[in-house]
Amino acid sequence: MVVRFDPKLDQELVLVPVKVKTGQKSTAGGYWGYVVPSNLLNLAATVLHFGRLAVVFDLDETLLMAHTVDSLQARIKRVNAAKEAKSAEMQSLFDSGGDSTQQIQELSAEMQLLEAEGALLQQDFEMLDSYRRDLQCRVYCAAHSKTYEPTWERVRTSKGDEVSRPIVRMEIDGRPLIFTRINPDSKSTSVLVRPRPNWRMLKDYLSGIEDVKQGLTRKQRFDVYICTTAEREYALEAWRLLDPEGSIFPLDQLVPRRMLCVPHPAKKDLLNVLRWEQIYAQMMQDPKKPPSILVTDESRALKGPAAAAATMSVIVDDRADVWEDISKKDLLQVMPFHPHKEAACDMLGPGAAPQAEYQAGRESDGELQRVVNTLRELRSKFYTELDHHIKPEAQRLMTLGVSEALQANPTELLPPMTPMSELLATSQFKPPAALGLTEREDRASDLRLLANDHTMMTMQQQQQEVAAAAAGNGAAAVPAPAAAAGGVAVSDPRKRRAAAAAGPPQQQQQQQQQVKNDGAAARPQ
Repeated sequence: MVVRFDPKLDQELVLVPVKVKTGQKSTAGGYWGYVVPSNLLNLAATVLHFGRLAVVFDLDETLLMAHTVDSLQARIKRVNAAKEAKSAEMQSLFDSGGDSTQQIQELSAEMQLLEAEGALLQQDFEMLDSYRRDLQCRVYCAAHSKTYEPTWERVRTSKGDEVSRPIVRMEIDGRPLIFTRINPDSKSTSVLVRPRPNWRMLKDYLSGIEDVKQGLTRKQRFDVYICTTAEREYALEAWRLLDPEGSIFPLDQLVPRRMLCVPHPAKKDLLNVLRWEQIYAQMMQDPKKPPSILVTDESRALKGPAAAAATMSVIVDDRADVWEDISKKDLLQVMPFHPHKEAACDMLGPGAAPQAEYQAGRESDGELQRVVNTLRELRSKFYTELDHHIKPEAQRLMTLGVSEALQANPTELLPPMTPMSELLATSQFKPPAALGLTEREDRASDLRLLANDHTMMTMQQQQQEVAAAAAGNGAAAVPAPAAAAGGVAVSDPRKRRAAAAAGPPQQQQQQQQQVKNDGAAARPQ
């Protein structure tokens, strides 16, 4: 039995029926009450009764890599600059006249890798640019000497509006890539998405389809959540492209239950992710007030241990610095996904590519397979301990009864569960540092694009939008950040910031140019 207090307290009173010893052989029924963080019992029930642990995934550089034309251009420039720096370093070694054969060979291998990576980036840029410019959103692939036609797919936005997006799917050298346009009426929101290798294997495991393929009864072993610092409309589309059938969970659960988009520079918090359904419900019930159960730095300091409750969950992310310290202990940190560099290493082979880069690329290719293996391992360890140690002792206490003196020390009633952090520490999964990979893409945290999409907003702005929608005035939602400043819609966040800082004349010129460019890419009726 659960008694809910004032929501502001973020607590529930749980009344547990027990058989209390009143003598050596006599017992009496009663209830023991415990105050716990709100919704903690629901989370525990999912784990105990339905056999599902919670797993939280990041999107960009964890499950996929997405690029706009702007971000591809920026990456190409960085690769070219690095190549020029290596060339200058090699020339300096030649000029020195010393015995630097080994260094020259290493620099030559690095330059070959940069050359191959640059060529792959240029190939993606040309395809995405053709998709962006083409009036019918077709993609010309020079590698296949073929033009791909889009499939117009009807999807729902975060507000429930139905739009038709032009989707192009293809494979190059066995690696899938997908083209989409977040706002079908704005070519600046064209995005190229590359799912990570072995995503299909991970999806089949999470959805239980793996069981069906083996002739077994389908069983879902994890409750899946998404937590990203990317903008909401992009994040919704990215997940839809990864799981268009909704096999892991129904797509209509994304906004109200499964996906939390954290506005930059706030950090991700595991408890907020797992309680997003309750946070969202509070926002819908009273949009003008901040959700009382939303954990912030300030509320965590006030609530102390209540906000740090064990969650029996796993986080899969390529970054640790975007998570609150209290959540990092449950992090299974993966190598960041850099598809162009990894494909370049494959093209060159182990002899020509730098050894460390080649090894990192090979490890990254199998990263999601290692995630599947680790999730199996963690789940097996968790439920073995629960079924063989915790449940039998709980059953014994229910039969024989317990001493009333133990009510004040409930942790002494049952053997302690091994925390997920310890299970992770003893797993076979090696963190990225152990693989020698330290380089990261010079990108914004996750992917921030779509300046004409107002999804990167503060919690207060989200509440205002919900209030407008509840009042039947969806058109009066919070304006886009760029539009609110009178700026131009651009996909590169650095350009957006520059536009916001620019004076009115410059903004007007940029806006006129953007309107002119977008007008040429109007979607066909």
